Amino acid sequence: MKNTEWGAAAYLTHSIYGRCSSLTNCEEVRINNNDAYLTGYSAVNAPTCGWIGQNRDCNKYGTDAETTQPWDDTTALGLASTTGNVTGIYDMSGGAWEYVMGVMVSKDGKLVSGLESANNYNSNFNGMFTYPVGTQEALTTGVNYPDNDKYYDLYDYRENDETFSNIILGDATGEMGSFGTIENRTRKIGTWYSDEAWFVWYSKPWFDRGGSFHIGIGSGVFTFGAEQGHVNDTVSFRVVLSL
Repeated sequence: MKNTEWGAAAYLTHSIYGRCSSLTNCEEVRINNNDAYLTGYSAVNAPTCGWIGQNRDCNKYGTDAETTQPWDDTTALGLASTTGNVTGIYDMSGGAWEYVMGVMVSKDGKLVSGLESANNYNSNFNGMFTYPVGTQEALTTGVNYPDNDKYYDLYDYRENDETFSNIILGDATGEMGSFGTIENRTRKIGTWYSDEAWFVWYSKPWFDRGGSFHIGIGSGVFTFGAEQGHVNDTVSFRVVLSL
């Protein structure tokens, strides 16, 4: 899924075609707080706080029925769906972070593989490494990017994770400003639902979306973060059929 495609789904969720009964009355998609990474689950109680490294009453996660329920349970029907009913899109809030095809270019404007070759901190797409800054190293033994750039979104090179003006219009990232912090911590949030907000930069050039099962109010359809590009057992991805 491209970053802009995620953005399109997010905006449709925040509309009368999604979770809004009117332009001023919208309900947030309930977080998938199942820590076994099972799809379609939703929290029995919506979190009221974010993650500080522990399972708290205001942000419960787990697998027991008192904490999380599957999509077809009568008490959870539509709670974690983008449309508020069983036919919507699931796991766009919580569950696992999801890589999207949204990536920063290198300092000289070339396609990027990921952070570095060490520890395989890259996507295995052929392209430049972003660390150290100014490096001319590249991966050449991996997989080529798709021939047509309609299958990925490219973002300008940046050296910090707060360049929120560096958007592609409609990707549901920088449009969410202004930005602040959550619970007196450094985790950045947007003004829409307090979802976490981290832009791509040279240390983490690949976008991921949606948040994770454990970060409470920081997870959501408007959550965006960044990763090095490498395989991670807590980060998944989503396939889109493009017509």
